[in-house]
Amino acid sequence: MTLFMGSIPLAAPPRALASNSIEGITAVSSKVFNSYVRARLPDGSLKPETYAFGNGGFNVSGPAGADTPGAARDETIDALGFDTISKAMEAPLAGQNYVLTQDPNATNLLIMVFWGTTVGGYHERKGKFRDLLDIKNAALLGFDREGTFAQGFGNNVRSNIVKQVHSQMMDALESNRYFVVLRAFDFQSSLKEKKIRLLWETRFSINQRRNAFDEALPIMAQFASQTFGVDSGGLLMARVSEGRVELGDVKSLGEVNPPQK
Repeated sequence: MTLFMGSIPLAAPPRALASNSIEGITAVSSKVFNSYVRARLPDGSLKPETYAFGNGGFNVSGPAGADTPGAARDETIDALGFDTISKAMEAPLAGQNYVLTQDPNATNLLIMVFWGTTVGGYHERKGKFRDLLDIKNAALLGFDREGTFAQGFGNNVRSNIVKQVHSQMMDALESNRYFVVLRAFDFQSSLKEKKIRLLWETRFSINQRRNAFDEALPIMAQFASQTFGVDSGGLLMARVSEGRVELGDVKSLGEVNPPQK
C-alpha cells in the first residue's frame, strides 16, 4: 500500500477561489462502482452528464467511547444549510462536464451531498476507544483505502509499524476534520426500475484547526473535482498554504504489506 503526498495528476484550484487564511492538509478519496466510466466525445472531452442534488444532511462523527469529547460548536459550518453546500459544488462539477438540470426525465445522476465534522482520535486517551474512533473516521473520510485499518489494526507490533509508516496520514486522521461526501446514483434506474445503483463517490476533507469551513469549502471541492467520476487509486493528500494547494515532487510516505490474517 502506498500513500502519496505532493504532486499528483490534479491541478491546483485558482487562487481567487479561496481565502489566504486556509492552511493544512486536504485529502481526497474517490471510487467508482457498477462499471461506471465517463464517456468521451470525439474530441476527447468528457461527454456531459446531467444531475440533480439530494440532501444527505449534516453529520458529526461522534465519540467512540464514553470519555471522548463531542464536536464543539463551529459557526463556520453549523449555520450552513444544504442549499449553500450544494451551490458550492456546482462550479467544481461543471468543470468536469456535470450539468445541473431540473428535468427528471433528462437527469442522469442523483448526487447526494453529505457534510460535517469528525471528532479526531487525539481526543480519546484510551487506546481501544481511540482505535475504534480512528477506524470510524477512516471509513467516513476515505482514509481506509491504504490498508492501515485492515484486520489486525490495534495495539500490536505490526499495527504500530503501519502507523509509523503512515504517520502523516494518522496525524491528519486524528485531528478534527471538515468533510464533504458526494455519492452519485443512477437517477433513471431509481426512477424507472426502482433500483438503487451507486455509480461513484468522492470523499474530501481538511483539518478543522486554523480553518473555517465556509472559506475552505471552495478549495477542497476544486481540488477534489478532478476525481469526480473516476477512481483516485488511493488516498490523495496535498498541503494547502496561503489559500492554494501546493504541489511538489511525488513522495511516497512508505510502503508496507497489510497485516496478514
